[in-house]
Amino acid sequence: MVTLSPYQQSNRNVRSIVHSCAMSHRLNLINDWRYDNINQPYQQFELLYKHAKFAQIELNLLIEKSASHTDCHAILPGKKSRVRALQKITTELHGKSDALTDLVRGSIVATNIDDLIKAYDYLIQYTDVCAVKNRFSQPTDSGYRDIKLLIRLPNSHFIAEIQLHLKKIASIKNGAEHSIYEQIQNIERQAMIESRLLHELEQRKITKLRQYSQSLYQQVWQHYMSNNRLAS
Repeated sequence: MVTLSPYQQSNRNVRSIVHSCAMSHRLNLINDWRYDNINQPYQQFELLYKHAKFAQIELNLLIEKSASHTDCHAILPGKKSRVRALQKITTELHGKSDALTDLVRGSIVATNIDDLIKAYDYLIQYTDVCAVKNRFSQPTDSGYRDIKLLIRLPNSHFIAEIQLHLKKIASIKNGAEHSIYEQIQNIERQAMIESRLLHELEQRKITKLRQYSQSLYQQVWQHYMSNNRLAS
């Protein structure tokens, strides 16, 4: 008799529930969760960064395989730069190099909800998932949606980040929202340089920019939901 670990049993239960529901509701059934003490196999930064090269190759192969099985597109940006990695460790992770979980990363882009869920199902079946963040059920303040997974790679034992995107939403994030973000940053940076609070006109402009971002995301999200209802 084969005994399943609690995680394997949990994955089996999730897959059983999810497959019995309509696609338009499946994303809402993916809950956020995270293991405690998710750490990289190396505490010393130089050693971590050196071995990240091989972990990134391992992750790339996994993402490409997943994408090919699910009619999705793989995005492989390579490991995080040394400067950005050290900056995050210093400013956000209290100097703990082994807490840097997105040093090795990649993305899978789907053109529809069905394919995105297939990619998610593939990954939770064939990888050791350590954390799930579902921003389709709880989008960001700007309206952005995706799923972020942390997995432990089987050979290098590195923690790696995989993001699951819908194509039209990802296009806004990399295009219009990036421009909006830069405009907001410029306004806030100018106030900081002048050592003052934002004045009313600046606050109104920032509010309008954020509302515009939300409207863009909401428009494409309704597009996906409408197409999904027609297909079901």
